[in-house]
Amino acid sequence: MADPPVIEFDGAALENGITVDLALHAGELALIDPGDESHERAVVDAACGLTVPVRGAVRMLGRDWRRLPPDLANALRGRIGHGFRPGAWISYLSVLDNIMLAQLHHTTRPDADIRNEAVRLSMAFGLPGVPTGLPADCGPGDLARAGLVRAFMGSPALVILESPPGDLTGALVNRIRTVRDRGTSVVWLTLAPELWHDQAIPASQRCRLHGGVIAAAKDRP
Repeated sequence: MADPPVIEFDGAALENGITVDLALHAGELALIDPGDESHERAVVDAACGLTVPVRGAVRMLGRDWRRLPPDLANALRGRIGHGFRPGAWISYLSVLDNIMLAQLHHTTRPDADIRNEAVRLSMAFGLPGVPTGLPADCGPGDLARAGLVRAFMGSPALVILESPPGDLTGALVNRIRTVRDRGTSVVWLTLAPELWHDQAIPASQRCRLHGGVIAAAKDRP
């Protein structure tokens, strides 16, 4: 029997009025233009099981978010790497602690192992090392890079990227190629038409909002 999709929107009508049809299997990349930030937020929240569809279903690894007890839902969210929009930092923790937090909570990895991975990923995204100060002490460029480090930590089954900066596309594509080889799926949301059409981004699917539905585009570039 074939493995279920890593993330599946099965005719999922979301509370904001849009419907999403998408099935993303292991190692695939979906590049999605959701139309605006509110639609992007709705897609992300539904993918993480934080909201439930009005109709249809959203499943991760074959499990319907609506049918999972809270402890199992939280464990499943631990398998999602998340590149948030700017500002999603715990202000009183250092950037390093923010980056390490999910791995410390969801895994039994040694602290040193987690820290070393954070250093390696920081360098891959153009940082000299992991920022150790508070988020307020870091510039927006460094925080954007640190946010991608946080998203790719560990061995996520799914990585969700909320409109990452265009100037990081090269490093991001390189990292996505690496994790896709390990079976990680990636949902990359962007509101930039030039990125959505960029053939250097090796998307398995290109989806966009049309007629109130986000689905694979028929006019693929």
